[in-house]
Amino acid sequence: MLNIYAAYDVFPSAKGSSTHIKEMISELATHGDELRLLCLRGNDKLPAVQRHDNILIKRYYSEEKLNYLEKASLFSEEIFLEVERNAKDIMIAHFRDIWSGLGIVAHKDVTSVFEVNALTSIELSYRYPNLTDDFLDKLRSLEQKCLSDANVIVTPSYTTKEFLVSNYTIPEKKINVIPNGAYIPESFEKPEDIPENYIIYFGALQPWQGIEVLLKAMTFLQDYKELKLVICSSVKEKAFKPLQKFIEKLEITNRVIVKSKLQREELYNYIHYAKLSIAPLKACDRNIIQGCSPLKILESMACQTTIVASDLPVVRELVSEKEAMLFEPDRELDLARCIRFLLDSPEESKILSDNALARMKKEFTWELQLQKLKKLYKEISTYYE
Repeated sequence: MLNIYAAYDVFPSAKGSSTHIKEMISELATHGDELRLLCLRGNDKLPAVQRHDNILIKRYYSEEKLNYLEKASLFSEEIFLEVERNAKDIMIAHFRDIWSGLGIVAHKDVTSVFEVNALTSIELSYRYPNLTDDFLDKLRSLEQKCLSDANVIVTPSYTTKEFLVSNYTIPEKKINVIPNGAYIPESFEKPEDIPENYIIYFGALQPWQGIEVLLKAMTFLQDYKELKLVICSSVKEKAFKPLQKFIEKLEITNRVIVKSKLQREELYNYIHYAKLSIAPLKACDRNIIQGCSPLKILESMACQTTIVASDLPVVRELVSEKEAMLFEPDRELDLARCIRFLLDSPEESKILSDNALARMKKEFTWELQLQKLKKLYKEISTYYE
């Protein structure tokens, strides 16, 4: 039997979504003879077709000339044709987005799982701020179709589940919450090039991540002469240029160190040896209304690094004041206050990181999340046979 996992995303990559995809396909691959991962190619460095054990990866479209919608439409067609060719053999077709989903839910006899990490109608509004209301309404209608036609919905946060129930016509019992997770490293090796005293931000640089708030907070910590901010970005160096100009404007260039697209093991070393890990998520629709399950918080917990994070519902699904220092979102002064307090109170900082690690082991390891997914897949296979 064949299973499909489809994602309008490049795999592998340094982004958090790639980590999530890797874990999902590792589990789905155990529920059939072959798993077929259908995704974007991104560039010619990745092979168009690649096999690893019983996982076959098929990558589409590395042409930069295609705009977003052209590529999305062509990708949906490719997914449709792939499913059509193999429909009789497919046990489960799991998809992450509407562009993958439209090609799957068109086949009514194929059992499908819609993994909702984010909604295109919300995400695209940040990437393309001039989108019209009519266009966004069309996106929402496509989202409704995928949500209605999928047999099962999986989402990583209760905030997202509440958003789906409130804004779309779907029965609540159809939605299963399975948070993101992290692996706890067995050991760490201190990088040779890190400063003695630093705090860290790692991940993507989209507007909702709030890194500008963190950069502003650094201007209120000038009396910590040796303190550096290490930014481990998951995107290409050229994507950092706008932030580099902002850093220059704030006159903190000598206090910021940028690393780009580190391998996971190397990144974990940088996280572990940081004084603090900062997750300054903004209080915007993407985080408050739609929801998310921030990997940067979970991976910081696993790396035994004290967390300073925005006080948002999605954050409180993972940590409380017992496991992290929470600050008022979008308030650089409050963020600076929290950083200052923990730098001056190492005992308090250690208590928070110890509590966070204990909670990680109890609730948020990938092993625990994949057990939930395994149970769900078995139920689906039995119910829809």
